[in-house]
Amino acid sequence: MGIKGTEATKEAAAIVLADDNFASIERAVEQGRAIYDNLQKSILFLLPTNGAQALVLLVAVVFCFALPLTPVQILWVTMVVTLALTLALAFEPAELGVMQRPLRRPAAPILDGWFVWRIALVSVLIGAATIAVFLI
Repeated sequence: MGIKGTEATKEAAAIVLADDNFASIERAVEQGRAIYDNLQKSILFLLPTNGAQALVLLVAVVFCFALPLTPVQILWVTMVVTLALTLALAFEPAELGVMQRPLRRPAAPILDGWFVWRIALVSVLIGAATIAVFLI
C-alpha cells in the first residue's frame, strides 16, 4: 500500500498503490481483464486476415497463377482496413460479467488450441474465397 506501507516494502514491491484503497485494486483488475480480452479479439481478427493474404500468395506462386493481390492491395488491407478495425477492437469497453469469471492461469497462452483452430479455419475460408473470386 502506498501511504501506510513501509519504505522497504515499497522498494521491494512491483506495484505500489498511491491511495491505499482496495477499490483501486478491483478497478485495475477489471481494466486488466478488459485489455486482455481486447488483445485477444484484435489478434483473432489480425491473424486470419494476414494468414489469408499469405495463403492466397502462396497458392498463386505454387500453381503459377498471376498474383491475385498487388503490393498496393496488401498494403491497403494491412495499413488501412486492419489498423482501423483493430483500433476499434482495442478500445472496446469491458464485457458484462468480466469480474465474475474465474481466474486465468498466468502461464496460460494468449492463443489456446481453439483460437488457433479458428484462425486456421477463417484463414483458409477467406483465402479460398479470394482465390475463387480471382479465378472467376
